[in-house]
Amino acid sequence: MSTATTSLSRSDRVGMYGTIVLGAIGVAVTVWVMITRLAEVLPGRDIPVLVPFVGETSTLPIGPGGAEVPVEVDQAIVTVSDPAPATLFALIAHPIVVGLAILAGILLLCLFCFNLARGRAFAASTVRIVLSGAVVLLVGWVLGSLFQTMGVNGTLAAVSDREYDGVLFQTDFTAVFGILALGAIGAAFQIGHRLQRETEGLV
Repeated sequence: MSTATTSLSRSDRVGMYGTIVLGAIGVAVTVWVMITRLAEVLPGRDIPVLVPFVGETSTLPIGPGGAEVPVEVDQAIVTVSDPAPATLFALIAHPIVVGLAILAGILLLCLFCFNLARGRAFAASTVRIVLSGAVVLLVGWVLGSLFQTMGVNGTLAAVSDREYDGVLFQTDFTAVFGILALGAIGAAFQIGHRLQRETEGLV
């Protein structure tokens, strides 16, 4: 039995294909950012690492006549040379994992838009695309956070000779809301797919 389709207006189809074009641009930008970061990290020396801080202060020459003014530091770029092998591995793995997760997410988004443009909103493949997006986001978030934390803690250990206590775990919990949203969208499309199959069975 053929799968029923839901026709979109011409403007909606143009919007879907336009999103696919933007996705292609996003792929190019993501690859460029990943390669640029790996070029900084792979030599294993003078590696810039963005490090978060809590309750740390410093001074900046922003007062009258360049006077030093106390400021609170919540993040800074720390340069590490000759890091431990585990730290170097984490610094290399982080941009790769995050980059691949973004590329996979863009690809799934393009496939999703392509299905919508073809009027296959509630096809089984569309449901799988949405749920796969949630899985990709989850894996990328977990592994990306893990390698980022390992890299930051290893960097602080290297530059302080293990005398400075680094962060225990660093992550952006905004991704959790994205995972939950994709899960909810996937469930909604799954319900739509089931209702569509039941409707086709009555025809």
